[in-house]
Amino acid sequence: MFSLLTCADTNYFPMALALAKNVRLYGDCRLFLYDLGLKDVERAELQANGVTIEKTAFDEGTFKLNSKGNIRTTHKIDCIRHFLRTYSCGVLVLDADALLVENVVADIFPHDREIVVTYRCNRERKPHILINGKINAGVMAFGAGVSDVFFDEWKEMCADGEHTDQSALSALLERHVALDRIDSVQSYGEYEIRILDGNVFNDVTCRTGKIFHFKNAGRQLNKRLGFTSFAVAHRLFPRFITGVVAFNRRHQWFVWRG
Repeated sequence: MFSLLTCADTNYFPMALALAKNVRLYGDCRLFLYDLGLKDVERAELQANGVTIEKTAFDEGTFKLNSKGNIRTTHKIDCIRHFLRTYSCGVLVLDADALLVENVVADIFPHDREIVVTYRCNRERKPHILINGKINAGVMAFGAGVSDVFFDEWKEMCADGEHTDQSALSALLERHVALDRIDSVQSYGEYEIRILDGNVFNDVTCRTGKIFHFKNAGRQLNKRLGFTSFAVAHRLFPRFITGVVAFNRRHQWFVWRG
């Protein structure tokens, strides 16, 4: 059984519920959700869909914007660390507005001393976006052997109030790792860092990836509508939708160009 982790407050509850139903399509996955401010009725509905609800202390400034207008989302550091210490197993971390188009969990799941990150997809490789980190933290994974020292360093980098979780993680890893070496495995002290292609495993264009990331669906109506429509279609016709996306990935007919 593979463990998946996400986080949500009331605003992200609809996406978290859709992700829970999405994950249930794959019987070898179990979803854990860290409660950032859900209502009782929302927790109950998530639990009825097989979600294990967890809660831990986290940085109160996580929802604040830095001077560049990026939400800091530093809560992930505390939630991931809490999960690893509580369950002593590796975990795949997904933003609540991400969906599995096909079951790639086994392919990207980390071993004990491995950290898996996704280099930004083509659409996000622009200077004003890369300033918030070369990775997109919407999809990443951590092995059970990643120590508190690593999480302490990660969190310390965010103490300036400017770093987001992903800009800090990018800066931390870049001390020893070339993040643009996609599909590589590189050493970072006692850990291995595996770098995945965001076009495949963290696709914010939602056209060709094996994991779609409807980034900002909790804050933008058009993204939320797109997320909801795709989630329903995929749940009703999973093989057909997966096949259509795979076909488009091979032939690149309907892709983002810019």
